[in-house]
Amino acid sequence: MKGSDGVHLPRHKGTIVLLITLILLGATFGAVKMKAANDSNTPFTVQIDNSKPQGSNDYTITTGITKHWINDEGTQRQTYGAQYDCTVRNNTDLDITRWKVIIDVPGADKEDVVVDSYWNGDYVYQDGKITFTAGEKVDPVRAGMDAGFGAVIISKGLMKFEHYELTGYKDRPLTSYFNFWFVMVLFVVWCTSVVAYILYRVRDAHFERYKKNMDSIISQSMNTFANLVDAKDPYTKGHSTRVSYYSARIAEKLGFHEDEVRNVGYIALMHDCGKIGIPDEILTKPSKLTDEEFKIMQGHTTYGGKVLKDFSAIDGIVEGALYHHERYDGGGYPEGLKGDKIPLYARIICVADALDAMNSDRCYRPHLPPDVIKQELKGNAGTQFDPDIVECALELIEDGKILLGLHDKMATAEKKDKKEKKEKKEE
Repeated sequence: MKGSDGVHLPRHKGTIVLLITLILLGATFGAVKMKAANDSNTPFTVQIDNSKPQGSNDYTITTGITKHWINDEGTQRQTYGAQYDCTVRNNTDLDITRWKVIIDVPGADKEDVVVDSYWNGDYVYQDGKITFTAGEKVDPVRAGMDAGFGAVIISKGLMKFEHYELTGYKDRPLTSYFNFWFVMVLFVVWCTSVVAYILYRVRDAHFERYKKNMDSIISQSMNTFANLVDAKDPYTKGHSTRVSYYSARIAEKLGFHEDEVRNVGYIALMHDCGKIGIPDEILTKPSKLTDEEFKIMQGHTTYGGKVLKDFSAIDGIVEGALYHHERYDGGGYPEGLKGDKIPLYARIICVADALDAMNSDRCYRPHLPPDVIKQELKGNAGTQFDPDIVECALELIEDGKILLGLHDKMATAEKKDKKEKKEKKEE
């Protein structure tokens, strides 16, 4: 019995989702950046032994003697002076920074080694090891590149360096991490979503203005036409408006969505449009209609269907005019539909129409007392009326949303309904 309840998210929810995803992206990017900083500050150490066959190494170090000479030749103090040029090769795809090389000094007379001069860094000789710390000119060693350093060293003999220890830090850029590119892809998607969301909101705002304008036009047009129909019979003045109100409240009680409730009200407003083609002498006749006259009166349903056949803006509007006099037990007109075969909107209008007819003064009788009206609704549930809709109508009467008696109480009921809606929205 409930209307199709479409999903309508609050407009601000999209903004909240975008903000949350941006925060998550920022947090993920921050984590990647912290990981890169941590890795870049974690030292590494590599042992290099050129006395053994070298395979495919990440780092290589070679030392060559470019020139040499003899000091105090032929004396007990004879020493060799030589220029040792070293090269560090970085075969990886990461730069190395803050690096240094420890070189094992070969030979038995390690104490007689003197570092005379050096370049591209600092040399320290101690306990048979030369420690070179790279200077700004060779730090960092770029990926796939090499760096040179050297020193002039005085020793008892020419030395062949073969054992090295390289230490330093791998400079890992953010772009070397898979998660970085993953975040970048998500960020591009996020930016695209923001643009799409903005365009959607702009379009939605235009659509809402257009929709409100069209709703206003439809509402004014229908009310004007309904007033024309009601004007044919002074006893039914305001009848279409009241049936529209009752029908909308019943639809709301049944759980219809807001848009469907509005549409039910429009459909009910037009339910008697076919009476525009009924002769006034029949429409306002104070006595009982003859069989022929009643047959003509019944024709207002089919005539109404014809009047509205090209009105496609609201689904069900033709069925509301055509079938609102069908009975739940199949004894109605114009087609004798039964039970659920009668369109739901028509079943709602059937109850609302009868309710207002009993609650209004007519040319052939005064309005019925409230207790009689309620008893008539209950007594005809399952025969003339859909019992579920009757139950809703009776609950609305008990709740004061449908008032029985004088019609000037309608304004009070409408105010109460608007107040409850406002309070519900504020909650």
